[in-house]
Amino acid sequence: MSVESILDQPKFKDELKQIAEEHKRPIEEVEKEAKECISELYAAQNPVANIATFKGFEYMLSRAYDKIDVDPQEIKKLMKLMRNNSVAFILTHKTYLDTVVLVHTLYSYGMPIPYFFGGINLAMPGVKQLGKSSGLIFLRRTFKDNPVYKASLRHYISTLIDDGQHLTWNIEGTRSRTGKIVYPKMGILKYIVEGERES
Repeated sequence: MSVESILDQPKFKDELKQIAEEHKRPIEEVEKEAKECISELYAAQNPVANIATFKGFEYMLSRAYDKIDVDPQEIKKLMKLMRNNSVAFILTHKTYLDTVVLVHTLYSYGMPIPYFFGGINLAMPGVKQLGKSSGLIFLRRTFKDNPVYKASLRHYISTLIDDGQHLTWNIEGTRSRTGKIVYPKMGILKYIVEGERES
């Protein structure tokens, strides 16, 4: 799956035409912006990068915990579920270790690493390259007034679901500063439901 193949899907082209008409913008301008958005969102699953991510997470966890307790029966159920469906893992975000534990556990049992969403503020040199090669999708913090970005994000999520990929994110959209669970933001979940319906 490439940026070009994502952009070339007819339903997405039709949606971009509709946006261009509604906002009285040239379609070429809207398509150019959509390409920039998809390129910004685009991530891949590179085996070498996944190993590097796993090793990094393994080191982090060794500094935090003696071991991670896992129920083998539940792992078997999850393996079966992930073989037949795209799975959305919804986490709370009290700490950065939530995602680390999930990804490390899945990889340890030979299950696919999900694509995961993170704030674009994390896209620092080095982190950005490794993250994008390990399935990290960098999201803009605010985009409610940008119809092209919203359409691109919704379409990209739909494409990942069509491809049988798995997703994970922290539903609050930001880390808790107090240790309490922050009120959830439903945008990504809404896009996943819409993407599943379209797939």
